[in-house]
Amino acid sequence: MDYERELIPLARLRLNTENDRHGPLPSEHECIEWLLTNHRNHMTNLAKDIAEYDLSPIDGILVLPAGDEAPGDYIVWEGNRRAAALKILDDPNRCHDSKNRRRFSDIRSKAKVTIAQDVECTIAPSVEEAERLIELRHQGPQEGVGTVPWDPKQKSRHQQRLGKRGRYAFSQQVIDAIADKLDDELKEKVLAKRFPISTLDRVLSNTFAREFLGLSTEGGLPQRVLEEKETFKGLTRVLQDIAQGMPVREVYNSEQIREYLGNFDKKDIPDKKKMLSEPVPLSMAESGADPHKATRARSRQLAHLRKKLIPPGVIYSIEDSRVNAIYRELKRLNVDTYRNAAAVLFRVFLELSVELYLDEHGIKYDSYRDKLKEKAKKVVEDMNRNGWLDRKGSKGINVTISSQDNPHSVDTFHAYVHNRHFHPQPSELNTAWDRLQPFFDALFGHIG
Repeated sequence: MDYERELIPLARLRLNTENDRHGPLPSEHECIEWLLTNHRNHMTNLAKDIAEYDLSPIDGILVLPAGDEAPGDYIVWEGNRRAAALKILDDPNRCHDSKNRRRFSDIRSKAKVTIAQDVECTIAPSVEEAERLIELRHQGPQEGVGTVPWDPKQKSRHQQRLGKRGRYAFSQQVIDAIADKLDDELKEKVLAKRFPISTLDRVLSNTFAREFLGLSTEGGLPQRVLEEKETFKGLTRVLQDIAQGMPVREVYNSEQIREYLGNFDKKDIPDKKKMLSEPVPLSMAESGADPHKATRARSRQLAHLRKKLIPPGVIYSIEDSRVNAIYRELKRLNVDTYRNAAAVLFRVFLELSVELYLDEHGIKYDSYRDKLKEKAKKVVEDMNRNGWLDRKGSKGINVTISSQDNPHSVDTFHAYVHNRHFHPQPSELNTAWDRLQPFFDALFGHIG
């Protein structure tokens, strides 16, 4: 069947007011408002991506002629969100809400590509054919005819291949590291497409569980701090329970995880007396050679001796371009030479990271009225509730957001920016980072 591909002016594209995503709406303006009200974060992220990379060439826009109602215009049959994002970027005044107007104006002003005025579209020969193509796209695999989405493990593996952190990156790395050491029956279940990796991630995201199992997240990769046999005891039990159908609701929060691990048989409990002197990669097999010397973990340099705010062993994969750029600048800045720049950027990095987490997890906040303390508190409460940050890990950030006199408080961060009589000290900046790092580790471990 022949399809016409044509560059169509953005002004001639009309959003589909009867799109199945939202149902019948009276006007294009209402479509935009519905998307911004119900999917604000998604629309913001989509607009940012378009402003940085342009429209994806593998995701075309499918249209049909509008007919006698509007000769020369085309109705978007597939790609309504992308077309809406383009229209908002073209003219942010299409947003009814002033905050959204400012948000999309800011994205437009920082665009790295020219916002398209002509959009490559595929013109469907009929409504029936357009509907058939939409079903292939949105109605699931359909025994291989439709689009087959990646499962969570496949998504995570793809992220790792690109050097990024997927949502289940750590858990997938654990599976990949130990799969060949499992018996054939369990290995088959764990590597199966339907293995519920989200349940495993609930357990491994919990600090108490990692300590119980003898696992470390140092450097962002799975490492063990116990002899291989001991770590594999507990991990094998966890994998067996999940493979046999343990539901996520039984390990949903920290209390449940502690109760679950507390019921392990003695034979499944790792022996903490078999502690290694240094963490080693989980996948490293023990042999005659000393595994600690082979991949000795880099110890953190003392704060008052360190020349960079962020220690070299701290590695985050941050997809947000602005936050990632600040992170990389902080990794390079000599804190002795550029202490003021480091202090101000540190303050900005903290707030933007907090907002990034809130946006990622759909937690409501007012970016103009809420203070940093209030936003950071919401993040801490959410991570505590999910078991991603325990009391020990929360200590540094709690001091920062609750104490006024502490040298690592939010008030001190504000002074770095607003008080010309306040002089940041390199050792205090580095110490502040060290206290906040568990918070940043948990934060960047659970976005993206």
